Amino acid sequence: MKVSWEHHENYVTFTASAPDDGWVAIGFNSKNDIVDTNLIMVAVSDDKTTAEDFYVVSAGNPKPVKALGSKSQVIDPQGSEENGITTITFSMPVVAFDNYHFDLSKGRKLWLICAYSMEDEFDHHSRMRRHIEITL
Repeated sequence: MKVSWEHHENYVTFTASAPDDGWVAIGFNSKNDIVDTNLIMVAVSDDKTTAEDFYVVSAGNPKPVKALGSKSQVIDPQGSEENGITTITFSMPVVAFDNYHFDLSKGRKLWLICAYSMEDEFDHHSRMRRHIEITL
């Protein structure tokens, strides 16, 4: 899986690709843990891109932030599938507006959770998941 990001004035654009045709996810956390992660999952099916903004309330229990009384911060999700590789892009505001999201200011250290699946349904388990400490 490959992940990159580009800072703009008020938002950050993330691009990720994975060697499968299921969902692709990028998560953000201040600690090396899946719990309390803001998890953005994106799937491409029949040239339609679907994105969901989750908050992981406990292990194996991601909840859409909308179900927790918030709203999605995902901006302009896009995706494609070519030659067995799924590529997704989306943007997020630099400044988080609630406790389900993280500030994404340039130079901030965060744990990036990277995952992908063989299936497009978001309730399907990941085929691969890695936690990597990064500096945005």
